[in-house]
Amino acid sequence: MQAVVLAGGLATRMRPRTLTVPKAMLEVAGRPFVDWQLERLAACGIRDVVFCVAFLAEQIQEHVGDGSRFGVRVRYANEGEKLLGTAGAIRRAHEEKPLEPTFLVTYGDSYLPFDYAEPLRILEAHDD
Repeated sequence: MQAVVLAGGLATRMRPRTLTVPKAMLEVAGRPFVDWQLERLAACGIRDVVFCVAFLAEQIQEHVGDGSRFGVRVRYANEGEKLLGTAGAIRRAHEEKPLEPTFLVTYGDSYLPFDYAEPLRILEAHDD
């Protein structure tokens, strides 16, 4: 199963902290938020994660790497200097390497206490 994580925004509401640190890298309970998020996705059975990044992307890339220490495979799609928005980021990721026919999209600042893979399983079960 594949998840696309949108983590390229400027995080203006979190300034001044996010002038030098991307929102996904802000600490929550002593660890970067992205650690919690990737561990949750892996616990739900998601093994393939595409990070759509832009602003301060190198910090996320250096910290997360290939994702193996979180139990996932991570690749990055960088929007570059001009932010593309939600649909543009997903389109860029797909153009660089086609996404799976069915994938989950979540934001790089979202953590929900549910099984992220369940909606994908439901779709698959009703694929008529």
